[in-house]
Amino acid sequence: MASLSSEGSTKDSETLKELLKQRPRIQKKQQATKISKCNSNPCWNQEDLKKLEKCVSILGTDFDLIQLLFKNRTRKQIMNKYKKAKIQYDRKHKEKFLRIQDALKKEQEVQRHRLGSIDSIDLNIALDIHELSTKKE
Repeated sequence: MASLSSEGSTKDSETLKELLKQRPRIQKKQQATKISKCNSNPCWNQEDLKKLEKCVSILGTDFDLIQLLFKNRTRKQIMNKYKKAKIQYDRKHKEKFLRIQDALKKEQEVQRHRLGSIDSIDLNIALDIHELSTKKE
C-alpha cells in the first residue's frame, strides 16, 4: 500500500493545475453546432405515428414487443415518442375539457338567472293574488 506524502500530493496538484491551464477553453460562440435531431435519429413521419398508435392500441405499452415491429427504432426512441405524444394528447384534451366546463358553467349561470327572475315573478304574482284574496274577505 503506497503512503501519501504531502510532497507527492503537492506535486500532483501543481501538475493538475498546469494541465488545466493548458487545456483549450471553449467559449459559448465556439461550441460545436447542434446536430439536427432528424440526422441522428430518423424523424417520425405520419405513417410511423399511425403505426405506433395502432401498435399501442393492440399491444399496450409493451415497448419490447413494439420495437420488434420498428426495425429502425430503438426501444428508448419508441418509448420517448409515446410519452411525448401522450403528454401532448392529454394537454390538448384537458384544454378542450376545461373550455367545455367553462361553457357549461356560464350556461348554468344564465339558467339560474332566468329561473331566479321567473321565481321572483311567480312570487310577485302570488303576493298579488294573496292581497286580492284578503281584500275580498
